[in-house]
Amino acid sequence: MSEMILPGVYIEVRPEALIVPGRVSVNNVGVVGTASRGPVNTPTLLASYAQAREVFGAYDAWDKDNPNVLSLVRALELAFGFGATTVYALRIGDEPASGSIVLASAGGDNVTISANSPGTWGNGLTVNVWNADATSFIEGETHPGGAAIKLDYPVAPSARNRVTVYDSATRRTRTFRILYSAGPAPAAGEVRIGADGTLEFFADDVPDAADDEVVFSYAVPAANSAKVTLKLGTTQEVYIAASGNDLARDINANSAFATAVADVANGIEPPTAFADAKDFRPLAGGSNGEAVSANDYKVGLDQLLDVNVHIMVAAGQSADVIGDELAQHVAAASNDVNKRERIGIVGSALGDSFDGIRAHSLNSDRIVFVAPGIIVNDAVSGQDVTLPGAYAAAAIAGLMASYDPHVSLTNKPVPVGGLEKKFSNPELSALLDEGRVLLLQEKLGFKVVRGVTTSTNSAWKQITTRRIVDYAKIGVRKAADPYIGMLNNDRVRGALRATLNSFLAEMVEDEMLIGYDLTVSATREQELQGICAVTMVVRPVFSIDFIKVTMFLQ
Repeated sequence: MSEMILPGVYIEVRPEALIVPGRVSVNNVGVVGTASRGPVNTPTLLASYAQAREVFGAYDAWDKDNPNVLSLVRALELAFGFGATTVYALRIGDEPASGSIVLASAGGDNVTISANSPGTWGNGLTVNVWNADATSFIEGETHPGGAAIKLDYPVAPSARNRVTVYDSATRRTRTFRILYSAGPAPAAGEVRIGADGTLEFFADDVPDAADDEVVFSYAVPAANSAKVTLKLGTTQEVYIAASGNDLARDINANSAFATAVADVANGIEPPTAFADAKDFRPLAGGSNGEAVSANDYKVGLDQLLDVNVHIMVAAGQSADVIGDELAQHVAAASNDVNKRERIGIVGSALGDSFDGIRAHSLNSDRIVFVAPGIIVNDAVSGQDVTLPGAYAAAAIAGLMASYDPHVSLTNKPVPVGGLEKKFSNPELSALLDEGRVLLLQEKLGFKVVRGVTTSTNSAWKQITTRRIVDYAKIGVRKAADPYIGMLNNDRVRGALRATLNSFLAEMVEDEMLIGYDLTVSATREQELQGICAVTMVVRPVFSIDFIKVTMFLQ
C-alpha cells in the first residue's frame, strides 16, 4: 500500500528482495529411554550431560542379564560424550510412581509430601518435623465482610504484617495500621487484633458489606508453628509452617524436589513433631517403571514426532526389538505432513553373531545400523563394561551431530575402550556390502569403517547424501515460507528465486553441493490454483569411501 510523503509523491516499500534464508540445522538428537527421575512422556531440551543427570538422575550399574536396566541417561552420556550439543530427551515408564510420606497432626493425616517426579530417586528424600525456631508467615489470608472476622492463627507482632480492606461501595482498597495490645477503641485507619484473633475496626471502617474483603498477611509465633526439613543427599530445604495448608503452599511454590497436598479436614493444623530433630524419615513407594516394552518405546518416539529432532535413538534397544518401529517413525516424521527430515540410528544386540547381524531386514535410507558393541567405563561401578551396539548407536548419533551434513563418518575416530568383537576383513566386506552396516573396527585406535545407511538403493548408500538432501529440503522450505500469501507474479517469483539461489549457492560454497539447477515458475492454470512451482536439481558431494591405486612398473 502506497504511503503519501508529500502531495504528489508516493512511496511503496516491497520487502521481497530483503528476505533471506533462516539458519538451518540437521544436528539435533532425540533419545527415548527409561530413567530414575524426571518428567515422563514430556520432551525435555538438554544442552549438556550435567544437565541430563540433574533432570533425569544417574543410571544404575550395568547388568547384561537385566533387560530393564535404565537406558536414557546412559545413552545421553554417550551422545553428549561423542559431540552432541542439542538433545531432546524423553523418559518413558510403565506406571512409574513417586515416593511419598504422610505427616500427621492432632486430628489425623495432615499433609502428604511427594517427590516431584516418579522414580526411586524419591525414596532417598527424607523429612524431619520439629519445633519451630522462628515465626512462620501466613500470606494473604482472606475473609469476606458482613460478619465478625477472626484470624485462623495467633499473630506475632512483625513489621511484615499487613492488613488491607477492599470497600465494595467505593471500590477502594485501604491499608490499616495494626494494634496488638489492649487499649482504647481503634481510631480511623486502625485495626486491633484481639487475644483470640478477632479483628476490631473503627466504627466507620468496619467492612459490613458481604462484598467487602479483608486480606491479612501475618507472622505466627514459633510456638504455634512447625519446622519441616526436606533433605536429599547434602542438599536440604527448611520450611517454617503454621499448618499443613501453609506447608503445602510453601513446598509447592519453592521446593526443588517435592510437592505437597494438605488434608482437607486436618490441613489447618500444624504437623506433629517427630521424636527429635535428627529423626529423618524417608519417602517410600517410588518406582522407575523401567519394565517397558517395545510398544512403550514406540509411543515415546511418537511423542517426539513433531519436535525439531533430526537424529533419533531408542536408548539401549537393538534392531531386532525396535528396528522396524524406528524405521516407521523416521518415515512418518519426514513426510510432507510432519516435515522433520529425520534419521534413525539403531544397533546390534549384545552377543549378536556375524550371521545374525548380516541377516537384518532393515532397508531404509533413513536408518543406520551400528555394530558391534563397545567397551566403556560404567560410572556407577567404576569398571569397564561391554555395551551392545544399541548403545553404540547413541555414540554414533552424537558423533554424527558433531559434523556438518556433508562430512562423512567414514574413518572417523571413535574414542572407546574397546569393541565387543572384532570382525575379519572378509566379514567386514560382507557386512558392508550385504548387511549395509555401519561398522566399527580397531585401526590406529577405533574408527568407523564406512558411514552407510541400510538402503539397498546405491543412490542413498552414503549417510552424507541423505543428510545433504535433508539440509536442502529444510533450507528451501524455510526460505520459501515467507513468500506464502504474496502475489504470484513474475516480480515475486523472481524474488523467491533469488532467495533460494542464495541458499543453494551457499551450499555449493560450503562444499555440500557441486552444483544445482533452479527454476521458479507458474503457468496461468497454476496461478489460478495458487501454486508456485519450484524445480531443483541438486548434485550432492560424495565422500571417499576407499582409494583404488593402480601401479605401473617400468
